[in-house]
This record gives sequence, C-alpha cells and structure tokens, in this order.
Amino acid sequence: MSGTIKSSPVSAASAISELVGVDTSTVQNQSVDFSYTSGISGIESGRQVSNQMLQAVSDFSQAVLIQVNKFPQIAAKLEKRDIEEAQRWTSH
Repeated sequence: MSGTIKSSPVSAASAISELVGVDTSTVQNQSVDFSYTSGISGIESGRQVSNQMLQAVSDFSQAVLIQVNKFPQIAAKLEKRDIEEAQRWTSH
C-alpha cells in the first residue's frame, strides 16, 4: 500500500490497525523515582527531565491515537464522494 492513496474505509482501518491496538491508558502518569538521590549532583534534575519526557511521550501518543481514529471516517466520506462523482460521469 506504500505510495498509494485510497478512499477506502477498509484500507484505512487496515493501515491504522496496529496503532489503534495500542493502549496508552495503562502507562499514563508513570514516573521515574530513585531510591537514593542524596549527595548525587544532577540526579534530581535527571529525574525531573525523565518524568517530563514520559509525560510528553504519553501526551503525544494520545494525540496520535485521536487523529488516527479519524482516518476510517475520512476515508468513508472520500469513498462516498468518489462513488457519487463516478456515477455522474457514467450517467452522461
């Protein structure tokens, strides 16, 4: 399917099937915590940066899934439009 644009809900569902199966709800609010940070320069900063990165990745994954779930609906609308246009051409 590489390089091909299709207005097919079946193709759209197939293309996103692996992404839709990803469940990000189980990894939300994850954080890094170290049992010993006293006296180690930079460990607390590293922990904070790691936690910010985890949150950013989680937010990004959720945003991607929201957009991915729109593809079958968009493909269905395009397919309907393509069928209507094809019928106009065949009726002339």
